[in-house]
Amino acid sequence: MSFSIIASGLDPEAKDFADRFFNAGCDDATISFQKGHIILDFAREAESVDAAICSAVECVEKAGAQADRVEPDFSRQSG
Repeated sequence: MSFSIIASGLDPEAKDFADRFFNAGCDDATISFQKGHIILDFAREAESVDAAICSAVECVEKAGAQADRVEPDFSRQSG
């Protein structure tokens, strides 16, 4: 399942910024920072879209960020 989580609450300049997400289980996401927001583009395997999103939000929050919203990526949906 492909989707993006728009998050906030962490300093992208922090030395451990990317590691926090990786260690929290976001190793299936590409991380960027745009217009003051953290954007995590996920390609997550799960039994359903809801399960994929819920687990990704949990991982983002475990990293110390706040998940502000989720945006589906209909162009990359494969099942």
